[in-house]
Amino acid sequence: MSLVTEIEFIDDPKGKSYLEGFNIQLHDYLTDYADWDAEYWDFDSEHLKRYSNLLEDLFSKSANGIEFQALWVGETAKKVIDLPIDEFLAVIERNQIATGARYVVRKGA
Repeated sequence: MSLVTEIEFIDDPKGKSYLEGFNIQLHDYLTDYADWDAEYWDFDSEHLKRYSNLLEDLFSKSANGIEFQALWVGETAKKVIDLPIDEFLAVIERNQIATGARYVVRKGA
């Protein structure tokens, strides 16, 4: 199976153009201990700081915010988590990206 990372710009049809050239996929950074039945994914923590910076950059370019999820191919999110950008980036940096979750990070929230 494969982990697929999706980032979408909220109500921003031009948002996809910002993703061109960015490697947003996290699959290659899963550790050997990653378990899709666990509460959180287990990623290489050194990569997550750089990844957090990428997400912060994408958020700053968005009109209304971003939605983010990391799920196995064919899986749908079981829960939606709304967070302000600072809390969302802390989730990324602490290596606490929830399995089965879609994060909604709105501007002005």
